[in-house]
Amino acid sequence: MKKRAKLPVVLQIIFRSIVLAAAGSLAIAYLSPFINPAKFTFPLFFGLYFIPLAVINTLLLIVSLFIRGSSTAWISFIALLPSILLAELFVRWGDIEIKEDGEEVQLCTYNVGLFVQGRERLSRKEALEGIIEMVDERAPDILCFQEYHTTEIASIKREFPQYPYYTYHLFRGRGNSKFGNLTLSRFPIIESGKITFTRSTNLSIWSDIKIGEKIVRVYNTHLESHSISFTALLKRIRENRKLSEEIYSLHDKVALTFKRRSQQVDSLLKHMESTQLPSIICGDFNDTPISYTYRKLSSNRWDTFREAGSGFASTYSLLWPILRIDFILTPKEMWCRQHTTLKLNYSDHYPVISHLIFP
Repeated sequence: MKKRAKLPVVLQIIFRSIVLAAAGSLAIAYLSPFINPAKFTFPLFFGLYFIPLAVINTLLLIVSLFIRGSSTAWISFIALLPSILLAELFVRWGDIEIKEDGEEVQLCTYNVGLFVQGRERLSRKEALEGIIEMVDERAPDILCFQEYHTTEIASIKREFPQYPYYTYHLFRGRGNSKFGNLTLSRFPIIESGKITFTRSTNLSIWSDIKIGEKIVRVYNTHLESHSISFTALLKRIRENRKLSEEIYSLHDKVALTFKRRSQQVDSLLKHMESTQLPSIICGDFNDTPISYTYRKLSSNRWDTFREAGSGFASTYSLLWPILRIDFILTPKEMWCRQHTTLKLNYSDHYPVISHLIFP
């Protein structure tokens, strides 16, 4: 049997310092959802990198087991224990709990990326045609688009004739283009409105939808994005700009995004207090499940992935399987029979579809 290696004292001290730093970073990540970014942004960066931090601590745990005379394995082990409880936020296996019978409604949320953000560099026309084909095949009852793009409102009826009811709020883009959120429904939309945010083209639109004898409010939401181009960042560094200056600039930009997004979440929750209707919140939150955003919006709600998902939960194609930033959150009087994330390349996001049961 091979003996475990014994490190020199100096290397042991360095290794223990690395282990403590990694464990401390993971501990801050655990705490980050409970900190309002409008007051203090620093811990939020750790929550954003929860998965890489968990992987680093796991690797350090494995290395520690091969070092003779080292007790650092316990540090990594204890730091990783809460991750076991949080794992289902990102990956899920298991049976679906069957609850009451009721009317089934299929809801889809999809950030279509202006029809130009797909990984296969499709033309806008090709991406739109692919998305229309997906909608025809899956036939969701309620369809929530973020970053929908058009040059004429009349095209909505031509592209999605199977949806007699729809509501939208579109901002002016370049030329005669428009972009924003669009909600389409097979069921009557009896009232609708919008929640816009200060100094932002992100928003939430809400629709009161009559399903049978019940009325449900659906919030189609797109929260503040980090809007970071790593390609542009590398280009500026190659142009001999100081790396430290770019990192500081990047930090400031992300910190501002955290603050704006927390304010948007608070505005959304305040608006929801104005209705007695059961409300579904769905869309692109631009934040992970280890975040203030998710904790606040999912409070007293079901996360359809955690109810009925399977496998990895990632919804952002460029960093699969790490980032889950698109969600469907339902009131607790509903439940989810099936949750699916379609791996399509028409956008930088994947469409998320949930089969909801209204008892």
